[in-house]
Amino acid sequence: MDDSTGKGKMFSMRERHQVLLSLFAVGMCAGIIISERLYISSNREDILRGTALPNKPRSARSAAAPLAGNAPAGARSAAQLAGNAAAAAAAIVVYPKDAQMQALEQYLLKIAPSREVLVGVSNVNPLREGMLGTFLKGVQQAGVSNYLVVALDEETERELKFQNINVFYMPMQISKSQADTGANHAVSALKFGILKKFLQLGWAVLLSDIDICVLQDPFKNLYRDHDLEGMSDGFDPMTAYGQIEGFDDPSMGWARFAQKESHFNLNSGLFYLAANPRTVELMQRLETRLSREKYWDQTAYNEEIFFLSHDNYRSPGVSVRVMSIYKFMNSKVLFKDIRHRAAGTTAMPVMVHINYHPDKHERMKAVFAYYLDKDMNALKAFPGGSEKGT
Repeated sequence: MDDSTGKGKMFSMRERHQVLLSLFAVGMCAGIIISERLYISSNREDILRGTALPNKPRSARSAAAPLAGNAPAGARSAAQLAGNAAAAAAAIVVYPKDAQMQALEQYLLKIAPSREVLVGVSNVNPLREGMLGTFLKGVQQAGVSNYLVVALDEETERELKFQNINVFYMPMQISKSQADTGANHAVSALKFGILKKFLQLGWAVLLSDIDICVLQDPFKNLYRDHDLEGMSDGFDPMTAYGQIEGFDDPSMGWARFAQKESHFNLNSGLFYLAANPRTVELMQRLETRLSREKYWDQTAYNEEIFFLSHDNYRSPGVSVRVMSIYKFMNSKVLFKDIRHRAAGTTAMPVMVHINYHPDKHERMKAVFAYYLDKDMNALKAFPGGSEKGT
């Protein structure tokens, strides 16, 4: 029997199957291309700015401001600057919230809806000494409304509420490892665990110690293009921003000279953190270390930021920008350099940290008198260092 007819039918069915598969593949490709073009069309502005946020509603994406890039601080509107922080926070991991975290979130939504906040941490000592009041006068005269004092005890909370100050009570237990380091250092070591909560909620944080004079709105002078912007203990561009130094080992003969990079430490009392998983990890590491080790918080802070990944050690990988030493000024820069320059030749700093001198409160009041009251003699009574004649 001739089965050519059966073979012909078999080949015909195979050809139809191949045609259908080809049409299906073409349809899939066309669908993907059309979907991609629709997405690009509806998100063109965000994509060009590099701020498209996948898996977010279009309204949320369109509200994100352009990234700061290399534009100078202060050249962008307050709305754009706040938008940068909000856009960065939108991509943060969602963390569990206990009752305290939920209460903090609700309060932050009220006082800092732009999702960035200036935070000071205080117990009753600076309150009773009057230093906390001096700090807050600076914050308020600079027009900073998105600020918060984290009160570590009920007396501080009660007094600040009476004064209508933004305050949130957060009792924290000083670890045994920090118990003998002195009150100031012990309290300072607590701040990393406190700041972690803000970051986990999606708020960028400008941490300010209480011995700081706020002269201008700091949020108008941030770049927001790195994970961390920090004040330096350096006193000139080389010590603050870094320099390459030589190292000489005569025993190496021809190869006796090598180079290393050097800069002064960042100060752990004034820094801005973007809210993202890297900064959360940094705060977590510091909180854990300082709960176990009797260690100065500023040393641990710089080790975790700057020590390079090696062997089994992995750095948190935060990107770092050093704040301008003439805008976010330490007290050595002011009392050893700036105050001796001719009047009118230097601009008013944004914040001045009295970190190099023990008579903190008196110098704070003098800084306000010098810059805000225009009392050109206000700083003259103080030595450059901590001792007379320096």
